[in-house]
Amino acid sequence: MMQQKARITSQQLREAQLQVDRFAMELEHCRDLSNTIVHVDMDAFYAAVEMRDNPELKDKPIAVGSMSMLSTSNYHARRFGVRAAMPGFIAKRLCPHLIIVPLNFDKYRVVSKQVGICLAPTSICSWVSCRIRSQLQMPRQDWPEERRRYFIKTGNSAENDEPGKEVNNLSEYELSASPLLFEDSPPDLQPPGNPSQVNCKEQNKLQIPQKSVVFGTSAEEVVKEIRFRIEQKTTLTASAGIAPNTMLAKVCSDKNKPNGQYQILPSRQAVMEFIKDLPIRKISGIGKVTEKMLKALGIITCAELYQQRALLSLLFSETSWHYFLHISLGLGSTHLARDGERKSMSVERTFNEINKAEDQYSLCQELCSEIAQDLQKEGLKVFLVLL
Repeated sequence: MMQQKARITSQQLREAQLQVDRFAMELEHCRDLSNTIVHVDMDAFYAAVEMRDNPELKDKPIAVGSMSMLSTSNYHARRFGVRAAMPGFIAKRLCPHLIIVPLNFDKYRVVSKQVGICLAPTSICSWVSCRIRSQLQMPRQDWPEERRRYFIKTGNSAENDEPGKEVNNLSEYELSASPLLFEDSPPDLQPPGNPSQVNCKEQNKLQIPQKSVVFGTSAEEVVKEIRFRIEQKTTLTASAGIAPNTMLAKVCSDKNKPNGQYQILPSRQAVMEFIKDLPIRKISGIGKVTEKMLKALGIITCAELYQQRALLSLLFSETSWHYFLHISLGLGSTHLARDGERKSMSVERTFNEINKAEDQYSLCQELCSEIAQDLQKEGLKVFLVLL
């Protein structure tokens, strides 16, 4: 690619610049800022469920998965570099005292359903694992205060899914159902003083007595309500991003993790200001390989992605540079399907190193047999085209 770049003439670059700018102008004319998209992401979901159900794990670095592959880790473990999709034996080298908890999908499915109940009934939602994309509908401007009031509870047993419903035996000091699972929570969620020196009883003393909370009518308040209801229902925390499209909403959901939210106002100026210094790696779809290729061209931020738009159109495929231009302009999808159609089927296997060719062929044959059985159950056929 660098050799190809060296052969590009000034004339080619000028012509490419004109072509890309025409396309950018077309995209600007189609910019849609009328939608409010929310991306809700449970904080370290599997790990948080395990910490909730086993309080002894709360202050220890843990990961969920196996020695072959980890699905997630808590924030204590992440400080050592332990991440999802990392082999457990590598994680153990990084963090020798790491506790690896086996996956329990039955338990996670139950909690996922509880999270789904907590979503505003007026929103269009689509699920991605333990993440939710929601397109807010806003008929609540005329709602009375009582319809937006929730009484606060603690513990896992009480139910508080409806506004205005008070929970029995409510203590005047009960504020949050969720324990402080993460030391690096946003400052407004931390009690004064050194967190490591403040025990649970002292935290309760420091909290301001409050029996109920009333949420406003703005999109930001709706999302606060959703996160509050999730916490009250499951004692787990969630982070959220609010933006005019799905791409930006997902990026925003990571901005104030854990247990926070971030909003981009629906204006071109706000979008471009947010995008300007955003590292390209933060964008879904730009992985390590693409990041390395772009970094070789001197591109690290989304602003630099836009500055080099003409060069990118000459070095990458049309699909790729179109995608890069969308990113650099802060553009993304605003459509959420109510019922997503399944577009693929697959099987996967995590395994240790295989050196022998016959073992590799045997594994491939086994995987092919599994996917064939799955296709047969669904009444589907596959047509292979060999090129």
